[in-house]
Amino acid sequence: MTTTSASKARWALVATFLIHGILLGAWVPHIPLAKDRLDAGPAVFGLALLAMAGGAIFAMPLAGVLINRFGSAKLILASGLLFCLSFPGPILAQDLASFVLAALVMGAGIGSMDVAMNAHGLAVERELRRPIMSMLHGSFSVGGMAGTFLGAALLELEGVAAQIVIVIAICLPAMLIASRFFLSSTIDKGLSGTHFAWPTRASVGLGLLCFLALMIEGSILDWAAIMMRETYKVEASIAALGFGFYQGGMAVARFSGDWIRQRAGAAPMVRTSAIITGVGTAVALTAPTPSIAIAAFVFAGLGLGNIAPVLFAGGGRLEPDAPGRGIAAVTTLGYMGFLCGPPLIGLAAQLTSLTTALFITVVAALIIAVFADKVKPADSY
Repeated sequence: MTTTSASKARWALVATFLIHGILLGAWVPHIPLAKDRLDAGPAVFGLALLAMAGGAIFAMPLAGVLINRFGSAKLILASGLLFCLSFPGPILAQDLASFVLAALVMGAGIGSMDVAMNAHGLAVERELRRPIMSMLHGSFSVGGMAGTFLGAALLELEGVAAQIVIVIAICLPAMLIASRFFLSSTIDKGLSGTHFAWPTRASVGLGLLCFLALMIEGSILDWAAIMMRETYKVEASIAALGFGFYQGGMAVARFSGDWIRQRAGAAPMVRTSAIITGVGTAVALTAPTPSIAIAAFVFAGLGLGNIAPVLFAGGGRLEPDAPGRGIAAVTTLGYMGFLCGPPLIGLAAQLTSLTTALFITVVAALIIAVFADKVKPADSY
């Protein structure tokens, strides 16, 4: 494997993480509209979103098996196509049953694509002999921000159908082109004699921290726009800006994350980042105006941005003979937080209020800060 091939694969992965973020970001403006269209309360809508969690949680361990069988490159393409083609489903669903089914399929695409991308990222790191994971996740954050802003603008100016068509027209061809430059499937397939293994204690520890980190991100993704709309009585396109700028803060942090981790170490970086996340989120939830709330979301994003990439890297390095399986173990627990956290917020909001329920994410950030030493395996690069 040449350095040139690995470099091309790195930029192909940057594009792939960007596409993943665009698709997810473009879904954000539809979330409050879906809640209104389905005429569902916070608890019911939160449970409906649980279908997306179910699809991802089912797909992630299977993704680890498929990576060991076929290689991460092939799985990125297959799952990326699934994500693109399933994108319209939850948006067009007219009743809870069809929404749940569509969310289940899209969740499977999200989950399997995420595991495959991160596994291939570790393979590229090994070839380049330097960390790139934070940069890759930074590309996802840029995509999330761009997808949110573009999706909100298209929704406002052109309507639902045009937004769907334009987003897919951008992402589907880009996915096909990027896939041509991935490393060979042989780079990480068949490394282990067995395709499935239960997670180790170390994997579970990182996975639980990942659960909390991605619970925070997933909760902001699914509920920030609704919170902004209900608190400040703004349009859906304006309400989506909270998450959009949140992703912007995460992107800035992630593009500097590899440099910071090399110099400060994973544990100190994660501890500081978690504290920043907790403070920023608390301010956003108590801000008197939408502009202050959006600024606080940027600050919170700056903190959260580098936590998940470090945890993913650590997960892959805990099992060097089967990195896809190691990442799958950590990300499965992590994305249980990303996709199960929002329904839990919905249930808590039904009992209290949405703003109060979202303070659960502040507590989660503080717990990450306390147990930040668990991320030390990420420094074994």
